[in-house]
Amino acid sequence: MSRCLPLLRWDELGISMIEWLKLYCTYSTVSTIQRQHLNCPMSFIIKKHRTLIAIAALALLGGCSHAPLVAPPMPAVTPEAWSFEAKGDSGSKPLAATAWWKDFGNTELNALVESALLANTDLRIAATRVAQARALVDTVQADHYPQLGLGAGLQRGRDSSADPKTTQARAGLRASWEPDIFGDKGLASLAAEKDAEGAELTRQAMRVAIAAEVMTSYFDARSLAQRQAVAHYGIATLERLTDVTRRRFEAGQISKLDIDRLTAELGQERANAAQLKGAHEVRLRQMAVLLGAPHPPVGLTFPATDNAATGMPAVVLPIELLERRPDVRGPARAVEAAVARLGVAKRDLYPRIALDWSGGKERLRVGSGSASPTTVVGYGMALSLPIFDGGRIRANIEIHEGKAQEAMLAYEKAMLSALADAETAVVQLAAASDGVSALESTQTAGAAALSKSERLFNAGLVDINTVLDTRRSYLKARDGLLQGQGAQLAAAVAVRRAFAGRV
Repeated sequence: MSRCLPLLRWDELGISMIEWLKLYCTYSTVSTIQRQHLNCPMSFIIKKHRTLIAIAALALLGGCSHAPLVAPPMPAVTPEAWSFEAKGDSGSKPLAATAWWKDFGNTELNALVESALLANTDLRIAATRVAQARALVDTVQADHYPQLGLGAGLQRGRDSSADPKTTQARAGLRASWEPDIFGDKGLASLAAEKDAEGAELTRQAMRVAIAAEVMTSYFDARSLAQRQAVAHYGIATLERLTDVTRRRFEAGQISKLDIDRLTAELGQERANAAQLKGAHEVRLRQMAVLLGAPHPPVGLTFPATDNAATGMPAVVLPIELLERRPDVRGPARAVEAAVARLGVAKRDLYPRIALDWSGGKERLRVGSGSASPTTVVGYGMALSLPIFDGGRIRANIEIHEGKAQEAMLAYEKAMLSALADAETAVVQLAAASDGVSALESTQTAGAAALSKSERLFNAGLVDINTVLDTRRSYLKARDGLLQGQGAQLAAAVAVRRAFAGRV
């Protein structure tokens, strides 16, 4: 009989995920025991006065490993399941699974991302957790091997006899071993290994998130800097318009009301510029936290990025997306660890056998007499089997069954969330690109209207209200375009984050 689990998906069996998990757990625990009874020489250990043969048989039994546990297979998701058309722009390239921030062709951004991946505090914490998980694997695997210890002791006593003083000295070795007959230690090791793999995948997912957050903060700061420049441009043009209006007022051509309106407009523009400056500084400080630095980065020039990076990429198929994302593969490792621990809990129902050996030298001296050393050797075997424990083992099994089902549901949620993230990111990128195209046309028209209204005002054909309205519309269109371009870059980052494998 094959010792490998069948890897049929639950949709191929026509059952739900939870029903598949129950079948999976039953096969990987109970059926494994049946196969071990068929394959292993259990009859050897019950022969009387055959200690060496029993030990050899137990060693063979320890080698009978449990059935391998694997992550549940990915669900069959076809491209037709996507609600968007993943065609990509003409000539678009597939998204890179690693180092995807380099698609934007911005060396300043590349340096910031790489610095964050080295110094970010959260990533350093995650690295320590990975190290702890790996050390725990070594701790659990140590239970597979015999335990050997050295002991020594000295004892002196006095009684009321004729020769009252006694001295007893001893030194020796002691070894013990509990063979892994039913695979509980192997399953415990497997659970620890899957936990370590999950910790590493969590670290990889965090690296993806940190890289994306640095890029988003960078593009937000760049957009705010550009909007500040537009605000200062508006203030400068408004100041010039105020000077012209004041000269016309002094010449008696207009009333003081026009000057008052310009003064109020100027104050509002300066307040808006101050708000943009504050938001820019906040973004830089948030970036400093991501970089693991005490102070915001200085000297940023915000060079232009590659426009091709904001185009619609040739996205991968859904099943490829699930296989490359660490935040999906991590929950899969959690399912494997939970199923392995469920197997450990079920193996508490079976007997345990422990081997013990001790040997050493012992010397006993009575009074002033001499004492010769004595060699002492002992060995034994202990068998334990639970009979009544008040339902503790059964309750523990139910707890781990619940944890396995919880892990399976979390895994299913991670897959659905990954698909939703990718779909949402692509839809947002398409919407942001369409919005930028519309805003570019709006800005062009607004610039032409502002230029014409200023000429008419200087010729005395329109009043100041017309100029202020057209100017306000133009600045709003220009600021909106910068915000739209920032949203487009943020959506492009979100697409790469959604389809990223690791960094």
